Amino acid sequence: MDKHSSQVWLGKLQLNFSLKQGISVLTKCQHVGPFYVKKCFYPRNDDIPHVYLLHPPGGLVGGDKLILNVQLEPNSSALLTTPGASRFYRSNGLYAEQTNMFKLRKNTTLEWVPQSSIFFPKTKAKIHNTFILEEGARVIAFETLCFGYLSSHVLLYPEETDIYLNVIISNSVGLQDRFKVTELEYFEKLGGFFISAMLFAIPSDYEILKKVRTLIKPVRSSYIGGASLLDTILIVRLLGKDHQFIKQLIHRIWYIVRPAVIGKDVTIPRIWFT
Repeated sequence: MDKHSSQVWLGKLQLNFSLKQGISVLTKCQHVGPFYVKKCFYPRNDDIPHVYLLHPPGGLVGGDKLILNVQLEPNSSALLTTPGASRFYRSNGLYAEQTNMFKLRKNTTLEWVPQSSIFFPKTKAKIHNTFILEEGARVIAFETLCFGYLSSHVLLYPEETDIYLNVIISNSVGLQDRFKVTELEYFEKLGGFFISAMLFAIPSDYEILKKVRTLIKPVRSSYIGGASLLDTILIVRLLGKDHQFIKQLIHRIWYIVRPAVIGKDVTIPRIWFT
């Protein structure tokens, strides 16, 4: 992606959801710059609206910023995803930044299931995700991160990535997770792998944990994985070398977790098939 270093793009998007006559609807949609949604989609067998976050430039370079703020009013629901992978390109010395803030009021349901993030060589990127859950809120969230780029049989890594997750829950310790690594540290910190995926689901229990652990038990050397339970937070981590396999595995975990956490089977967003 060629772009003059002085041309910096800022994208801001505010989304609010409310329950109206038994249906979750998008009640506020304000955007600045090339970051927006067109409308909600309602699958036939699911009353949770699917919302596609659109970013026409297709990627970020140094200095670019995407800011997403989402608020779910009491008893509302939403599934948020992206039509394709998010790409972070070579830096001009500045960080490409993505900040996502999710506020879940009482008895709400959120699924944050974006497609993969791909970090090209010489990328400098920051991604900060914050989830604030009130009583009775439910959430499933996952992300797949691709850190290595194979060129002439040589694996090239980003210059620096700083990925931070903060989950704040009433009457719980919550969850804080940070992965900050520079170019020379990737191989060691990722154990030679270059695809990383993480999923968390709230509320979860030991029955869900056992099912997930059975599913992710490695059957080949191209990946490793683990699952744990922190209070009512299910945390799943995967490392691998096959992007497609890791992505499919995280989706299979979603299929298992969703009926237990949300009470419904998964409905794949249609935009993933386009």
